[in-house]
Amino acid sequence: MNYPLGSAARTCLARQVPIPLVLWVGLLLGLAFARAASGVLSQTGNAGLSSPAFPIVSVFAVLVYAPVVGFSVSLAPDWACAYLIDTQRLPAAFETFSVVFAASSAVLGFIWGAEPSARRHWNVIGRRMILVGIALVTTMAPLIPRFKVQATFTQYRGDFGIRPIAGTELGYALLWMLVLLGLAGTWTIFSLYRMGRQPIRD
Repeated sequence: MNYPLGSAARTCLARQVPIPLVLWVGLLLGLAFARAASGVLSQTGNAGLSSPAFPIVSVFAVLVYAPVVGFSVSLAPDWACAYLIDTQRLPAAFETFSVVFAASSAVLGFIWGAEPSARRHWNVIGRRMILVGIALVTTMAPLIPRFKVQATFTQYRGDFGIRPIAGTELGYALLWMLVLLGLAGTWTIFSLYRMGRQPIRD
């Protein structure tokens, strides 16, 4: 039975991963960047969009986080959707949508945390990070068994050809991407922190 293309897209957006996970991780990263940029945000008194820190966050979102998400979706789309839907039925723009969504989530997280960070309301930042962290864990916990194996949608549903992800090409690629994401995220946080310790020049 063939489902209409629009129906498949709506089903994926409602149920699939990485959309929720991408959102939660991106928001957490953005909030962490806002926290690190508290110095420059408080010096300039600017909102997130007009802050000197915004270009740095945008570069990370566009050149690091979005490509990591896009590469995982491109390399193993059925795995990226946690085998909840057959990605062969999705629109061709699904990968592009995932990339744009990833970049937007990190930027939105930064904007969301910019004002309380500028005012040094650490409790507000902390509560928001805890809230997003709970959402991330709640979304991911039941899907962990699915993420530990590699297969196609048909193989997973038919219970054949399923391999543990460890030692596979996908496993090595994910490990490399996580290391890259961690290093780039750490560098971005450090850069934002250092920017806040320097005087702002007009």
